[in-house]
Amino acid sequence: MAVRTRQTGVVNGKSTSVLLYRRTWQEELERVHSLSDREIDVFRLLGDGESNRSIASRLSVTERTVKAHVAGILTKLRVESRLQAGLVSYAWIESLKTSM
Repeated sequence: MAVRTRQTGVVNGKSTSVLLYRRTWQEELERVHSLSDREIDVFRLLGDGESNRSIASRLSVTERTVKAHVAGILTKLRVESRLQAGLVSYAWIESLKTSM
């Protein structure tokens, strides 16, 4: 979800106002519960920055299977890239640590 904020300043002696978009991850974090158990396993490893090959090795599955899980994660979280999924995973893991 993007949060819009307006920032004002002075450029070349003129007052300006710029609309900025800031990404928040709350909606994506709320969608984590829709992931299957195996997708959660992959999701956690994405948050650790693991490659598909590394994830496949750790979970004893093929890279193709990992790619399928990553695609499912992207769809369910409604994010555009594995990087975004990894960021959501990292935020989710950190939120679990602080709630303990």
